[in-house]
Amino acid sequence: MYSYFLGTVISINKTSITFEVNNKGYVINVANPNDFNQNQKIHLFVYAQYSSTSKNSFIQQIYGFKTYAQKELFISLMMCQGIGPKTALGICRNDNSLIWQLINDKKYLELAKCKNINEKLAHTIIETLYDKSINHNKADPIITKLFSALNALGYKDTDIRYAINKINANNSKDVELSTLIANAIKIIVNHNNSLNDKN
Repeated sequence: MYSYFLGTVISINKTSITFEVNNKGYVINVANPNDFNQNQKIHLFVYAQYSSTSKNSFIQQIYGFKTYAQKELFISLMMCQGIGPKTALGICRNDNSLIWQLINDKKYLELAKCKNINEKLAHTIIETLYDKSINHNKADPIITKLFSALNALGYKDTDIRYAINKINANNSKDVELSTLIANAIKIIVNHNNSLNDKN
């Protein structure tokens, strides 16, 4: 089972990207192709699954995520009855932290308003993932403080979320707030510099 690929985005399609790894091109299904840039070199967290075809053969589908947090949400959603990879991928277009918070707070109606979720799915998701959400949200207070601190320093919400996703992907735990702030600023600066280099 693959954990992640280090490679380059070759092309961006409607629901997927072509991702080159060691001179091989993989078609990777992604939640939002617009999150990617052509010729971008990144770590892509992946999940592979085999599905059957009408001719009783099997094909491999690979799903890709820019952060481990997105992959974790995708895999968790797949545990819910009635949710397959296509639906799970669609739900991952929402803000991951918001989805977990709504599950943790058992806010069925608010969850049902999120992209690709209806009331029936909202109940299924909360009933299946509520216990998991309690553990998932244990680190939220420090992340909330980090968000507020960066916001007070004038950083954009999109940049802050990008940095927090990267920090969560690296499983930074038991780290002081001042260190998290410094790490997040480095991530934002490096990310913006790489974007400017491409323009």
